[in-house]
Amino acid sequence: MQFVDGHEDVIADFISAFNSRDDRVINLRHCKTIGVIDNEGKLIAGIVYHNYDPDAGVIEVTLAATDRHWVTRATLRRGFEFPFIQCNCQMIYTRVRSDNEYLLGMLARLNFSFTLIPRMYGRAEDGVVCTLTDDQWLEIPVVKKIYSTMKLKQLHQLEEAA
Repeated sequence: MQFVDGHEDVIADFISAFNSRDDRVINLRHCKTIGVIDNEGKLIAGIVYHNYDPDAGVIEVTLAATDRHWVTRATLRRGFEFPFIQCNCQMIYTRVRSDNEYLLGMLARLNFSFTLIPRMYGRAEDGVVCTLTDDQWLEIPVVKKIYSTMKLKQLHQLEEAA
């Protein structure tokens, strides 16, 4: 698998088309994207970072995939580096339909917290806001090994600058 950066329109369109069932219009302007390309050169997954609030250190993540095999250590690493390392966010969040058991299960394994929001997708459909703080992210065993030292150094530099 390969990653594609800098094609925000193509990847945002991929996500929007994939989520056509979603009545909510996702504002994907001024976003950052990462595309995941399979070995045949086909776009199989996209991650869109949007609704960035640098003062709060929070960014929303929307993703879509046509192939469940896109989730690898490399894609997870790449997907979390942008918000937590490059943007220095303290929390990311995503919105998921409450009946999407596959995605909610995956996010649970990645240490996300969940808040059920009744009627989030309309009168008959509940949603879940899934959040992951940088502290929760650093508790994932594989992440703990790689990033804890790096993140602590960044936090220390911010404290010194303040």
